[in-house]
Amino acid sequence: MILFLGVIIFSMITIAVVVEVFIAGNYGLSTTYVILSVVFCTIFEIILDSILALAVRRLLPEKWFSADKTFYTAKKRECLIYDFFKIKKWKDKVPDLGALSGFRKNKIANPNDLKYVERYILEANFGVVVHLACMFLGGLVVFIFPLKIWWFIGLPVAIVNFVLNFLTLAVLRYNLKKLHVLRKFNLKKAKNFKV
Repeated sequence: MILFLGVIIFSMITIAVVVEVFIAGNYGLSTTYVILSVVFCTIFEIILDSILALAVRRLLPEKWFSADKTFYTAKKRECLIYDFFKIKKWKDKVPDLGALSGFRKNKIANPNDLKYVERYILEANFGVVVHLACMFLGGLVVFIFPLKIWWFIGLPVAIVNFVLNFLTLAVLRYNLKKLHVLRKFNLKKAKNFKV
């Protein structure tokens, strides 16, 4: 969480400094206007992402996200790309906001419990859609500014939002592959136990 907050704050400062030094004078924008615009835009993006997450989690039916759905999982080639970018080294630094929905996804607490693993998959599937929605609909932030200035305040904030949501999406999709293997193992074990 601290890393993401650091990235957000660093991005805000960078955007404000670049706009102030290279662009603001051409548009007659004061330093105060630039700083407040970047802060407002970032807060708006966070609120928009929160609304999108709530809408996906509360309005879409759970059956679309059940543990038997493998659509949300990274395929083999996608996993190879994530491995190339050393996802195993940085995936634990990506914050888990699952506590907001009442289910943390930062570690598998009960790997031998089939119901727990299926709930984990369900929540991760929801997370995939939430972060996809935030990646693409987060771009709406550009429309809160006049057309002549959207590209140097709203667009950079939207790009930072896109990248941060993509990182979380990548981790969820990468982990889902292993979760489905664990679910199959638990299903097989449960079937053998019943026989």
